[in-house]
Amino acid sequence: MISQRQFRVAGRKQNRTSGQGTMAIAPTELDLQNIDAFASKISEAVSVLKQEIAGINDGQLNIVSELYNQKAGILKWLELKMPLIEPFMNDDAVKVRRLPDRLAELKEAVSENNALLSRMSVAAGTIVREIEKAQNRHSLNGLYGKSGRRIGADSSRSRALDKEL
Repeated sequence: MISQRQFRVAGRKQNRTSGQGTMAIAPTELDLQNIDAFASKISEAVSVLKQEIAGINDGQLNIVSELYNQKAGILKWLELKMPLIEPFMNDDAVKVRRLPDRLAELKEAVSENNALLSRMSVAAGTIVREIEKAQNRHSLNGLYGKSGRRIGADSSRSRALDKEL
């Protein structure tokens, strides 16, 4: 007769139901590999976020779009692997690998990145509103002053750059 293969989940369920469930689940070799990979990916995410923050601070705003796909891929990977790591968050194997410290560092980098991107979004919205305001002011085929009177009739003046913008 063929012996039945026992999977990790079944073994863990059996440990819980046999009264050993009060103890923490011991990570297997595969679990330790997953924890190592997760810690490495968190370090990679922090590195990418710091690179983006430095680029934004240096005025290289195109770095946001350049790093978007890489950040999205890392985030997706972390989301998919988190359920494999969560059962061991209080285990010594996680603490030895400094995973809580790395998660705190990731949280800090995400917060800083979020603040910068939010300010960029507000600035872009303000610029759009100013452009719309300037276009609306000039939309009646000419320039009009605050009193509502048309200013100048020559075409070169109607194409002049609005100095308020």
